Parts: sequence; structure tokens; C-alpha cells
Amino acid sequence: MEIIEEDTWVCLEDNRNESKIVKVNEKKMVGWRKHKFDIGVLLHKQYNTFWKVDKTNAVVEISSDQFYDNTELDNQIEDANIEITKTNKDLFDFNDSQKLTQEEILSLKKQKEGEEIVDEVIQNSKTFEQKTEFSKAKYLKRKKEKYICCFMVLKTTIENIHKTQFLESPQKLNFMRVDSLAFFMQLSSITPNSNILMFDNANGVAVSAVAERLDGEGSISTVFWNHTKSNLRDYWPIQQMNFNEEILKSIKLIKNLEDIEKNQNKYTHLLIAGEFKFTEIFEKYLNLIAVGGIIVVFSTYLEKLHEVAEQLLSSGLCSKIDVLDSFLRYHQVLENRTHPKVEMNAFGGYLLQTYKLK
Repeated sequence: MEIIEEDTWVCLEDNRNESKIVKVNEKKMVGWRKHKFDIGVLLHKQYNTFWKVDKTNAVVEISSDQFYDNTELDNQIEDANIEITKTNKDLFDFNDSQKLTQEEILSLKKQKEGEEIVDEVIQNSKTFEQKTEFSKAKYLKRKKEKYICCFMVLKTTIENIHKTQFLESPQKLNFMRVDSLAFFMQLSSITPNSNILMFDNANGVAVSAVAERLDGEGSISTVFWNHTKSNLRDYWPIQQMNFNEEILKSIKLIKNLEDIEKNQNKYTHLLIAGEFKFTEIFEKYLNLIAVGGIIVVFSTYLEKLHEVAEQLLSSGLCSKIDVLDSFLRYHQVLENRTHPKVEMNAFGGYLLQTYKLK
């Protein structure tokens, strides 16, 4: 199995389904979830292992059963056939059901492990025994997620890098949701030896996805929104994917727009992820796209794509111009009951796809 080497980026996914991308160095301290711990203990360890941060901020390896110990609680919550003998109708939130003060809980964190803190919190709850079995299981699960910090170590992928950055600051990705990125890649139909001209305003995530698909067998000439950075490694997603030198060499960073026209061969793709001056791009560079070349544009604004569609239609150079959108909705699917998640991102932007006709 693969092991984690020095200066490798990894994804930490915790028991709250939150994630963090970190570089593993010897004796490097990482701050996460009010903890500060040494991530160097992961060096030369395997991926897909499970770890816990204890009360002294030491990182110790645990079993998968310990990481997934909420499974029994989930089964209780999901069990639609459980006998209901009482309800929560007599419970009222007056913010006084917990006997422990905030100062006492903070003191417990320094003295005891997460499981012990959860037990103390439950014992000092005035209303815990009055709750239904469903409520007890949910309450216990929330407290375990709050007071017990454990995580799984994963290889970085486009999906978990996107997820981490999108949760932190979606505007950096130009609000390109993960299903929109997947749709963007599907419409692009990238094959080995493709010669791609790309404009990326999604902080390098789109370029990273395309480079991963090419795997060094082709070339990408890319213009970033902020093209003042002189090195590809200045763009976080490209760093975090741990690309080898062959893949990095396939990406050409264009800082002078005049260099776009110096390409000796026609481009097989024109891919635009995020907000640029679309009409100017097509006026200048559409003639550089080979016949049969694929053009895909992502934008958060439908009106801009309509302008592009009209421009391409009137030029007579493109065929099959489609303006599309994607819709992703997570659902909770349990026995005898199903409903969409309450909190979710409802907007994923729009995509245009067409083919160079002549």
C-alpha cells in the first residue's frame, strides 16, 4: 500500500464530515477544530487510517470501529420501527437544562478525554432522560461530534479539494459547485493528446481536474484570472493534487496573452471556467480552435452565456450550441421516509457547450 511521504498533501476528513487539506512535514503543527497538533506523526503511515486528537493534543491511531462508533446511534435514528412511548412536547429550551457551566466544560477538556466529557455532559443534563429514543440518539451523536476530534487520512482528489475550498470560500471557486465541475468535465470530453486552451477563474480547480484527466498525455495552455503569479505551484489546488513532474510540464502558464497565438498547432478545446470577457475571448481566439474542437464555458450568469450563444450563432462557425444548468440535491433516505437535506447550496451556475464547425 502507498505510504505518506515528506511534503505530501493529504486530506483529513473528520467525524463531522468536515475536511482540511494539509502538507505532511516532520514536526509540523496544524490548527484545526480548536486543537493544535503535530501532523508529522503521519509520515510513513498508510492512507485510509484513522486518528484521534486526545486531551493533550497528541495524535494517536485508532481503529475504524472507534471512528465509526456513531453507527449504532445512526441505526437508532434510522430505525423507523422503534416503539415510541413518549414525545418531546413537554420539553422547552430555556437554556438552563445543562448544569455544567462553560468554564466547567473547558476545565473538563483539559482533564478528561472526549468520551468522558460526553458522559459528564449527559449526566448533568436535566432533560436527557425525558427525551424520546430518537432525541437521545441525536443528542448523543451531536455531543460526540463536538467533543471527540478524530479523522481519517485520505489521498487528495479533485473532489475533496473542491469540497474543502467550497465550504471555506465558494467565491474563490466562482461558485462552481462540485456537480457543475463534474458536468464541465463531462461536456469537455477530454482525451489523451488533447491541446487545450483554458481560462480559469476557479482558483485552479478546473485546471487541476483537466490536468488529472490528461495525466501528462497532452498540453494545457492556461490563463488564470490572477495571472500575476509566476509559478504553477502558487495555485493551491495544483499543489495539493501532488502532481508528478510529467503532469506539471503539460501545463503551460500564460502570463502574456500574446503567447496564446504563438501555439504551432490548433487547439482541440477552448475551456472557460468562471467570469471573463467572453465576447473578447471568442473574437480573438476562436480562429485558433481546430475544426471539430470542443468549446465549454461555465458562468454564474445565464445572461452572459446567452450573449455568447448569440455571438457564436451569428458567426456561423459553431454548431449545436447548448446552454445548460445542473441541479444537485442531497436527500436523506431512510426506511419509510425520505426528504431533502435542509441546508444545501441551491445554485450551481450555467454551462455552454458547442463545437467548432469550420
